[in-house]
Amino acid sequence: MRREWIVIPDTNFLLVPGQFGVDIISELNRVLDVRFRIVIPNVVLDELSVIERKTRGKDLLAVRMAKKLAERFETIEISRFGEKPIDDQIYDFAVSNERVIVCTNDKGLKKRLRERGIPVVYLRSKKILELEGMLE
Repeated sequence: MRREWIVIPDTNFLLVPGQFGVDIISELNRVLDVRFRIVIPNVVLDELSVIERKTRGKDLLAVRMAKKLAERFETIEISRFGEKPIDDQIYDFAVSNERVIVCTNDKGLKKRLRERGIPVVYLRSKKILELEGMLE
């Protein structure tokens, strides 16, 4: 039996359901034809809490939805990579582990991951998720 993939959403990706009304879980099931489990980096949870304190209105709702969604999954500690920016920590984790899929809409992070051959899932046209890269 094949090992499952680890799916790592970044902060912006978790905000997608609240901002665009996209069910990212069923979309992930649709685009990923492999066994996977979603894990939330501790630094992403920290960032959501920081954003929550600074946000009002509709955006606050999106942040709270993101936090609620994140609670459904296991949290992993990735901050052992130091006090680098969160994107760099996610990148370092993805590069130093096997079978990782990163979910992000960050163009810079996406480009760096793709250059290293790491599959990326992102939101396309504000309504569907798309996978870039090969899953073996």
